Amino acid sequence: MAWLIGILVGLLVIDAILLTLLVLIQQGKGGGLATDIQGVAQASQLLGVRQAADFAEKATWTLFGALIVLTFLIHAVYSLSKSSLDERRPRVADVVNTQPFTPPSGGPSQTPSPAPAPQNP
Repeated sequence: MAWLIGILVGLLVIDAILLTLLVLIQQGKGGGLATDIQGVAQASQLLGVRQAADFAEKATWTLFGALIVLTFLIHAVYSLSKSSLDERRPRVADVVNTQPFTPPSGGPSQTPSPAPAPQNP
């Protein structure tokens, strides 16, 4: 199960990096980085400005959805692997908690006797 969690975390990191780059590339109200990057300018010439913006927005929402799904999937796989490990391990705390309390012999009201005073020769 650890290898599956590793693969899912790797996919989550790649998704987060792509989502970050895609958000930075998009043109916002103030211009954004899209005007400085040649690849995006060429893509907007090929696809048209409006189509490129639609593609970027759809890709952003898709990557965001994948981020959420991967996060829940990692949690589910981790929970399943942890519960399967807990079933194999003995539960010592439950055994200790179910033992009845027995006071020491002599009862709780008995106080220890004082130690004898040392004698001087």
